Amino acid sequence: DYFGAKWMEEQKERERKERKERERKERKDRERREKEKRRKRKRAEVYITRHVAAILQRQEFILKLARAMMMFGGPSHRLVAQIQSTARVLELDMSCLYLPDVMWISFEDNATGTSHVKFIRQASALDLGKLGEAHGLYWDVIHDVISVSSANTALDTLMRKKPIYSFPKLIFLGGLCSSSICSVSFNGSFIDTLVSFPLGALLVTIQLLSVRNELYGNVFEITVATLLSFVSAALASTERICYEAVASSSVVLILPGFIVLNGSLEISSRSLIAGSVRLCYALMYSLFLGFGLAIGAELYQTILGKRLVGGTDYMCLSSHDPKGGWWQRTPSLWWAFLSVPCYSLFLSLRFGAVVGRRELFLLVAISCIGWVTNHFVGVKFPNQSDISAAVGAFAVGLVSNLYGRFFEGNAFVVMITGILFQLPSGLGNGGLFNFVVDQTSGSSSSYSSGFNTALQLISTSVGLTVGLGISLVLVHPVQSRRRAAGVFSL
Repeated sequence: DYFGAKWMEEQKERERKERKERERKERKDRERREKEKRRKRKRAEVYITRHVAAILQRQEFILKLARAMMMFGGPSHRLVAQIQSTARVLELDMSCLYLPDVMWISFEDNATGTSHVKFIRQASALDLGKLGEAHGLYWDVIHDVISVSSANTALDTLMRKKPIYSFPKLIFLGGLCSSSICSVSFNGSFIDTLVSFPLGALLVTIQLLSVRNELYGNVFEITVATLLSFVSAALASTERICYEAVASSSVVLILPGFIVLNGSLEISSRSLIAGSVRLCYALMYSLFLGFGLAIGAELYQTILGKRLVGGTDYMCLSSHDPKGGWWQRTPSLWWAFLSVPCYSLFLSLRFGAVVGRRELFLLVAISCIGWVTNHFVGVKFPNQSDISAAVGAFAVGLVSNLYGRFFEGNAFVVMITGILFQLPSGLGNGGLFNFVVDQTSGSSSSYSSGFNTALQLISTSVGLTVGLGISLVLVHPVQSRRRAAGVFSL
């Protein structure tokens, strides 16, 4: 019995130890499973956090890219296509709507069935240097050269960056633009080009100061056109200075050419609302400008009691002396070898092109190619500015798009000066000055002449649109999804 009782105790002790060992193993297994669950849960939370953060960064890049393109004057007719193409590359589900200076962007979440709408309001001002940098960031992101977060930081820095040229430099460039275009486009003599310099500088000075006063900015075009027309009429009373040449060249930087071009391109790309708004604004802008010129001429006649000299002398024959010195004569066409490159250079710098980059050389060269083509086609087809503009725009668009395709450059940046040189002022062949003369003489047809000038601008802009469209099709006959943005190839 003693040995039996001892065996029973040992058996119970073994069972107790085995039970404790089994409980310990079960506890360890349970702790290990719970630890693994916590690790998986934490990993999932980190993944969700990082995933949401990555989506927010990509959405932020889309918003900043849209604002930058609007701020720096990117071609608005392809802005929606570019934003949607970028969102497709970044794997974002979004839709957008563009109106002049306004864009709505809606980010959609298919998992929850919700959408997040953003509203962007941004005024536009052409800046070729910053536009090229923004395009470079866009290109690097969609080709995985830099991360989205780095691009967001770079876009913030770019949008806060001060203008490359100070106020005195911009004023000086404005005077050079007016002076260099006076002879080649408006038949001005050397004296006319000298007189145009301070007037062009005055225009840019008032333009830069008007930005600080929103109320004056609403009447800037009328008041500055009135002032410059009055001064030009007073100078023309000497019968040594051509009123038409000086007044035209002094206001050349505020002509609505870029507005009309964007409107026509938007209508051609089926952006009917934005294009119609721009064209209607360009019509009213042309009438405002002509009204300001007419007021200036009328004030001169009323205050001084003298008639307007050379109001209809579009070739400046009465003010130029063919037997006088070289500075008094109508300049020869050979002067275009100097004035055309100079105006292209000064206009490019006025719009923020950076000295030392290859884009500046291409801007001047392509602009000269466009002017030569436009000039000789205009000689062959006189009084048909739409045909000459279409052929000139085709030449500019062809060279620019070839550069953009084979050298991975920015076609829009290098073509913009050439296109603006193609756009008619509506002044060289009468145009707004028909409205000025009719208005000062009290003619009942003054307003019809003003609308005819605006329609002439639109007609020529349609020619530009056709030329650019044909050049784009020839250079890019097969469209790719990534090239669907096409924003810088027009």
